[in-house]
Amino acid sequence: MATHSLQKTSAISLDKVAGTAPDLIDMYKDAETSLRESDRLGGRAAVYLVIDRSLSMTDFFNDGSVQRLSDQILSLSAHLDDDGKVPVGFFSTEMHTIARGGLLRRPQALVDVKLGAHQGRIGQLHNSLGTMGGTRYRPAMEAVLAHYRSSRAYKRGTPAFVVFQTDGAPQDAPATRDFLRSTQGENVRWQFVPFGEAEAFGVLSGLPGNTGVSAVGSDPLALSNAELYNRLVSGLPRA
Repeated sequence: MATHSLQKTSAISLDKVAGTAPDLIDMYKDAETSLRESDRLGGRAAVYLVIDRSLSMTDFFNDGSVQRLSDQILSLSAHLDDDGKVPVGFFSTEMHTIARGGLLRRPQALVDVKLGAHQGRIGQLHNSLGTMGGTRYRPAMEAVLAHYRSSRAYKRGTPAFVVFQTDGAPQDAPATRDFLRSTQGENVRWQFVPFGEAEAFGVLSGLPGNTGVSAVGSDPLALSNAELYNRLVSGLPRA
């Protein structure tokens, strides 16, 4: 994936983060350190977050693991994109659609989580979506790719960096592999973030070169921000 930034600076400054989302300052600083040490500070990307909403994810929603991941990704995105938001989607057996205010506004597959309006946002969205289901990756991937292709980032040639969180292997593994192979020509990086035991994710090995895996284990809250970022940024282009 190409990057168009020549300056090794963050898209959003620390001062702006401090004024808008002071609770994310430490995460922002940890993300900056990882980006700088890997020579990726100054790169630009449209960051997405996809969240598994299968029934087995219940405890991870309840203990705050998913909200924390969202905060971590929003903090990382502040270095990569100056819009201060991350499109977030939820999937289980199918992609969930999220209702929007107003009679004429259609439900959508992804909704923006924004700096300053992020606290508790994941729980709010999760609780609005009803029944949890199984685990099929491809519908979520199709929704993200459609969103990216219609975005300004796509038109500018800015790469998409998709953080794809899950706690189980997909029930549609062949369809998932086919889709990932078909997107190798796209300016998209699929970075999987498995919660849970490593042996459950053998399906993620041997995937095409536009994918990566950043496993966090069975207790995501025990993993430091710095360690998560060190694992994630390997999927980004160098600045």
